[in-house]
Amino acid sequence: MQKRKRCLNKDCGELFTPCPQVPNQEYCSKKECRRARKREWNRKKLASDEDYRDARRDAQKNWREKNPDYCKQYRARQKDYVQKNRQQQRTRNRKRQQVDLGNRIAKTDESPVKNTVLTGRYRLIPVRGDMIAKTDESIVEIIAISGG
Repeated sequence: MQKRKRCLNKDCGELFTPCPQVPNQEYCSKKECRRARKREWNRKKLASDEDYRDARRDAQKNWREKNPDYCKQYRARQKDYVQKNRQQQRTRNRKRQQVDLGNRIAKTDESPVKNTVLTGRYRLIPVRGDMIAKTDESIVEIIAISGG
């Protein structure tokens, strides 16, 4: 008799007898467990395989180009979905506004960050009041790595 295993699907967790042809079987054969196994495999594959990621992205882009009105038609057919989505967006907007208000109160004099440092060589001189002669200046080269 073959040893029983516990299904790795967190929503299932039932004991099952693995199929002899699948030596490392970790999920039972229920439809929802097979879907969970496939989702997990897909998540790992997307995280580890750049070619797979690129192929998926290209396939999705091609599909969107062939079906440009899909979202519009879907929303026209699914009135409940549209209403639920609008309500969720209002909730997200309110949360964002509350966070923004908190930031504005705490940082009213904050100025936008703008990178004004240009690539080049600079003379670096410490600003210290206890020094008479500036003997420890350095020449440094700054290279911008982003247009931030």
